[in-house]
Amino acid sequence: MIWQSIFFLVFLPLLFSPVLLIINKQKAKEALALFAAFTALFFSVLVFINPPSALVLKVIGNYSVVLGVNNLSRFTMLFTCVFCFFTVLYSLGCRQVKSSRAFLSYLLALLAFSNLVCLSLDFILLIFSWGACLILLYGLLSLGSGSSANKAFSIVGFGDFCLLLGISLYVYLTGTSIMPIGPKVLLNSAVSWLSFGLMLSGALAKAGCAPFHTWIPDAADKAPVPVMAILPASLDKLLGIYLLARICTDFFVLNNIAFAVLLITGSVTIMFAVMLAMAQHDLRKLLSFHAISQVGYMVIGFGTGNILGIAAAVFHMLNNAIYKSGLFFTAGAAAEKKGTFELDKLGGLALGMPFTFICGLVFALSISGVPPFNGFASKWMLYQSTLVGLSAATNPFMRILLIFSLVAAMFGSVLTLASFVKFIHAIFLGQDHTPDKKVTTDSTLNILVSLIILAGLCLTLGVLPGLFIKIVIQPWLGEQVLFIGTWNSALTFALLAAGLMLGFIFWKIMLAGKKSRTDDLFIGGEDPQSFNPSFPATEFYRTFQQLPAVNAIFKFIQKESLDFYNILSSGISKAAYFIAFLFNKGRQA
Repeated sequence: MIWQSIFFLVFLPLLFSPVLLIINKQKAKEALALFAAFTALFFSVLVFINPPSALVLKVIGNYSVVLGVNNLSRFTMLFTCVFCFFTVLYSLGCRQVKSSRAFLSYLLALLAFSNLVCLSLDFILLIFSWGACLILLYGLLSLGSGSSANKAFSIVGFGDFCLLLGISLYVYLTGTSIMPIGPKVLLNSAVSWLSFGLMLSGALAKAGCAPFHTWIPDAADKAPVPVMAILPASLDKLLGIYLLARICTDFFVLNNIAFAVLLITGSVTIMFAVMLAMAQHDLRKLLSFHAISQVGYMVIGFGTGNILGIAAAVFHMLNNAIYKSGLFFTAGAAAEKKGTFELDKLGGLALGMPFTFICGLVFALSISGVPPFNGFASKWMLYQSTLVGLSAATNPFMRILLIFSLVAAMFGSVLTLASFVKFIHAIFLGQDHTPDKKVTTDSTLNILVSLIILAGLCLTLGVLPGLFIKIVIQPWLGEQVLFIGTWNSALTFALLAAGLMLGFIFWKIMLAGKKSRTDDLFIGGEDPQSFNPSFPATEFYRTFQQLPAVNAIFKFIQKESLDFYNILSSGISKAAYFIAFLFNKGRQA
C-alpha cells in the first residue's frame, strides 16, 4: 500500500510533468493533468481512510529516509490534492493560463513535492521536498512577472534557509534526523531557542505571515488567478501551518516567551493586513491582503497554548484554504467576463452570473465569520481558546497579550466583513459600467463545479464542525477538544434555511405578479442629461481611512522601508560592501 501511494501521489505527477511540456495539443495536456490530479486525489483519500505503515529506505551507508504519514500529515496531503485538482479543473476555462505551456507542468510537479513534504518522516527528505516547492513557486510566479517571482524567491528562500539552519541545530540537539515521536526539545538553552526561532521563521515565511508577507500583494498584480489560488491561498497555507503545528506540538515544548511571540505576530498580522485590504481598489490585491490577515488567526491559535487553540488553528487553516481559493476563483471568473480586476470597473454581474454570485457570497460570508459557514466555526473556537488561555494565565503580561489578541481577532473580523461588503457590491450588485450594458452569461461548467463544491464545503464544515474535529483533529492531538461555550450549528442552519424558505414562499404567493413601483431619482433641479449619480464600492470606507489616527497608521505601514525584501536587499548590499572593503584593506596591508 505504501509503495502504491508513493507512486500515485509523487512519482506519477512527476512523470507527467515533463510530458506536458512536450505535448502541443492543449486538450491532451489538460486531460493528462486532470487524470494525474484526480488519481492523486483518489489515493490521498485511500491513505486518509487507511494509513499505511512507515517505509524505511536505506540510501547511503547507515543513513535511511523514512516515509509515512501521521494523522495531521495525511489530512494535509488529502486537501493538498483536493486544491490541486480543483485548480486544474478551474484552469481549463481560464484564458490566463491556456496560453502558458508550463503552468500545468509546474502544477503537477508542485503537487508531487507537496505530497512528499507530507510523506516525509525525516528532516533530510523534508528539506529536499521543501526546497523543490520553492523552485516551483518561483516558476509559477514567473509566468506573471519576473520581478515579483524574484521577490518571492528571495523572501521565501530566506525563510527556507532559516529552516535548514534550524533543522540542523535541532538534529544536533536530538542526535537524529528522524522526526520525533517521543520527548520534545525544551526551550532552555541558546541553541534550542535559536533552532526554534529559525524553524519558526521558515514556517511563517511559507505561510505568508508578517514580516515575510510582502511578496504576496506584488505577485497578485501579475500572476494568473489559478497561481494565486494554489500558492498563497491554499498550498502555502497548508504546508506552512502544517510545519508550524509540528514545531509547536511535536518538536518543542513552548513556554510563555514563545507563546508571546506567536500572539504578537498573529495579532499584528491580522490588524495591519486587514486595514490595507480595505484600502485596495484592485480585486487581486484586496484578496491577497486578506490571505495574509487570515494567517494571523492561525498563529494566535498556537499562541494560546491550549488544545482548543491548536484545534482552532488547524481547522482555520483548512477553512481559509477553502474559501480563499473560492474567492480567487470567483474574482477570476468575474474578471474573465469584464476584462479587468479594478473594482471601479466591475459591477452588475449578479443577474447574468447567478451561480457565481451565490458561491462568491458564500465565500465572502465564510471569510467574514458569519454563521452558519465554516469561517465562523473556526473563529468561534479561536475566541474561546483565548478565553481559556486567559482564565488559565497567571502571568499579567500574558493576560494582557491574550486580551489584545482577542480584540485583534474580533477587530479583524469586523473589517473583513466590511471589505467583503465592498467585494460583493463592486462585482455583483453595483452599477454596470460597460457602455452597452450587455448581460453576461455565467461561468463555464468546470469553473462552476469548482465553485459549487468549494461553497458546499464551506457550508458543510460550518454546519458540522464537530464531525471534522472528531475525525481529524482529536486523533492527531490524542485528546478530546472541549468547548467552554458552544452553539448548535445544525439548529442555526435549520432555522436560517427555514426563514429563507418561508420568505421565498411568501414572496411567491403574496407578491407574485404585482408590479413594483418605480420613480425618478430626485436630483434637486440638476440637468438629468448631465447628472450621472454613482456610488462606487471603493468609496464606502474612505471616511474611515481619512480619520487622522487611521490615516497615520496607513501611511506608516505602506512605507516601502518596512518591506522585508528591501530590508534584506539593503542588508546584503551593505554586508557585501563591508566584506569588499575588508578584502581590499587586507590586500593593501
